[in-house]
Amino acid sequence: MLRFAFIILLHCILFFQIRFCFAQDNESSKACGCICNSAVQVGVVEDNIVEDRSSEVKADIKKSESEKQPLNDNKTSEIEKPSPTKQGPVYTPSSCIEATAATSKSGVYKIQIPQLNLSSVDVYCDEDTDGGGWLVVQRRVSNAVDFYKSWNYYKMGFGDINESYWIGLEKLHTLTSSCEQEIGIILRKRNEKYTSYYAKYSKFLIGSESEEFVLKELGTYSGTAGDSLTFHLGMKFSTAYRDNDLDPKNCALYYRSGWWFKNCYLSNLNGDFLAIDKYGINWHTIGDLLPLQFSQMMIRPTQNCWRILVKNSITRGV
Repeated sequence: MLRFAFIILLHCILFFQIRFCFAQDNESSKACGCICNSAVQVGVVEDNIVEDRSSEVKADIKKSESEKQPLNDNKTSEIEKPSPTKQGPVYTPSSCIEATAATSKSGVYKIQIPQLNLSSVDVYCDEDTDGGGWLVVQRRVSNAVDFYKSWNYYKMGFGDINESYWIGLEKLHTLTSSCEQEIGIILRKRNEKYTSYYAKYSKFLIGSESEEFVLKELGTYSGTAGDSLTFHLGMKFSTAYRDNDLDPKNCALYYRSGWWFKNCYLSNLNGDFLAIDKYGINWHTIGDLLPLQFSQMMIRPTQNCWRILVKNSITRGV
């Protein structure tokens, strides 16, 4: 009986301990589950925070690196774009003296001829002869350009401005009649390649087309070539089919040229370049009918004209 009671008591004790432990296990399990779940959630949140922060750091780094890159010219901000500025009218000189003032070098320049409504004309300016400021109106250096031309060609001009060239009688009339000009002429013989002859006339004036581009004024001669142009003073210009000379024959047709022929000439700088006799480029006072290998005619404003040009420049505010 006692033994039975002891066994019963032992079973109760054991059962109680088992229930207690099981309860503890369940509670600890619940607690652990809560803690673990919290830990997991906290870890997930922290991971998200870390990822978000990492993304922000990467963005900051990327932004910093992009700021270090050079700017793309095509994507310049409005602040960096230069603002447009208003520019006044571009000044174009009216002579080679003005055109070469800044460079003092021979070459092609642009000038204006307002009387012909030409605001930009290419001309060759000579700065290497007699103080410079010369505008080349005729040049013969080779046979690349044929000077046996009709009236209209001589009126309008032809050739290569850097080589053999004729400026045109219309421009020549306008330039010499709008402001007083002097003329300079450089000549070279075929057998004297490095020796130049020079002729200068203090005035040079060509009439209008209605006057047949007559050689109206020459002024005083000076130089080393001798005076072979005064003979032609007062003569109208002639071409092959516009005979204005005083000779029974047509001098321009006969000598295949355009010039201020009289009967016929003491000078003819537009003759056949290859001819070796009277049909070639000639200046009588250098050598009678001795053909030349080079000629250049140039005009330049006289002092009287230069005063007018300076006054006009001051008026324009140049």
